[in-house]
Amino acid sequence: MTVYTSGDWKVDPNKDVTFPLVDWIVKLFPVIKDKEIEINQVDLDGEFAMGFCQDIDGEFLIHVHNGLDLREYVKTLIHEFTHVRQTVDGITDSVAREDEAYYLEEQLSKAFWDNNISGTLNVES
Repeated sequence: MTVYTSGDWKVDPNKDVTFPLVDWIVKLFPVIKDKEIEINQVDLDGEFAMGFCQDIDGEFLIHVHNGLDLREYVKTLIHEFTHVRQTVDGITDSVAREDEAYYLEEQLSKAFWDNNISGTLNVES
């Protein structure tokens, strides 16, 4: 996967969490491993969401609010990467997409932090 970053990068400015998280997510969602994804940190204050994902001809742009704390940032990225995987898999039902994304953001963020704290990012843990 090719990952680009853009925007007003305030959360995780050195990407010490972002890049390991993205690597870990790709292991969970191998269907996205050949995709181009841009993560754009932007001020979404006053918007309807803390993140959203756009599919532009098979390339994905994830916008994430740059005012989140690190734990909420991780949850939001997991949520949006779930939407990338759903799009690639052809899942279009909006209720099913959101239900799964909200469920996985909770479950996978806990797993990510548990693995990160223990010093590994092994998806099989």
